[in-house]
Amino acid sequence: MKSSHANISEELLARYLADTASESERNEVEEWLSESEANARELATYRLIWDHTASMQKSRVAVDTDAAWKKMKGKMAAGQAPAILPEASAREASAREAKTIEFRPEVRQRKLPVTVWAAAMIALLVMAFGWFFLIVDKTPESLNVATTDNTKEQILPDGTKVFLNYNSSITYPENFAGDLRTVSLQGEAFFDVKPDANHPFVIQANGTEIRVLGTSFNVKAYKKTPVRVDVATGKVRVSKDEHRVELVKGESAEVLADSIRSLRANINMMGYRTQVYEFNAADLQDVVSSIRDGYHVDVRLSNDKIAQCRLTIRFEKEPVDATLSVIAETLDLSLRKEGKVYWLEGNGCQ
Repeated sequence: MKSSHANISEELLARYLADTASESERNEVEEWLSESEANARELATYRLIWDHTASMQKSRVAVDTDAAWKKMKGKMAAGQAPAILPEASAREASAREAKTIEFRPEVRQRKLPVTVWAAAMIALLVMAFGWFFLIVDKTPESLNVATTDNTKEQILPDGTKVFLNYNSSITYPENFAGDLRTVSLQGEAFFDVKPDANHPFVIQANGTEIRVLGTSFNVKAYKKTPVRVDVATGKVRVSKDEHRVELVKGESAEVLADSIRSLRANINMMGYRTQVYEFNAADLQDVVSSIRDGYHVDVRLSNDKIAQCRLTIRFEKEPVDATLSVIAETLDLSLRKEGKVYWLEGNGCQ
């Protein structure tokens, strides 16, 4: 019977421990030992079983039947035969003995070789370990939710709500186990974390760790761009390597290659979920950037002159055409659509 390790049998290990293995077999075991520390630990466990077996064998009292038989024949040859009773006395003695003697057939147990017994114990040990890891140490199955040209809300096993932006994905366990609730994010998502002070919620995103207890915040972690976190409520801790910063409501952070930069939170970063945009004396260039990201449309300015036009306005769940028309009307610009591209055109701002 083969054990869980590859290309090595319990019988071969037993012969190795009993010093009955051939040179080639010993080389095979020693090569297996050199492959990993786990193999060495496994053989050490088997050696404990082997040593225990040897001590048990030594404790058994050996019965030498040949010696006993030789001793009896010696007595017979020396004239020390058993005494013969008269016939009547013999019958009486037989009667007495017939009442007291009990016939007990001798049951002889066949002794298995030590190597076979040890191999069987090793096999049982391997099966016990395998059953333990199958039942106790089973890793929860990982689930993945992804988007392409759409947004999606997903509720995690602990009740946490996740709203995924376009081209994003989240990986999480089928059931949270252990001290942490850990997920992995690629892309952008808004998290509304279910409070649980005993089990912090942890997000792994492009080498950055975001840890919370119960709060709401936005994480933007697309490839080739810095990870950004904007906090809506509660407290969030952002870490990368030895750098760490704690954020509260209204604060934001951008994770760079060798540092973490603190910023003011931008509620318009979450517009893809809320469809709410609020601008206060914002440059038109920044307004267009927020509209582009939130509505997932291509909006362009015809020239750099109008990029610095400032706008104070609020939109709440308005269609993109209506939003851009209001911006154009407010700044005395014209709006033109060419295919899938929206153009804001004009000579300046009043």
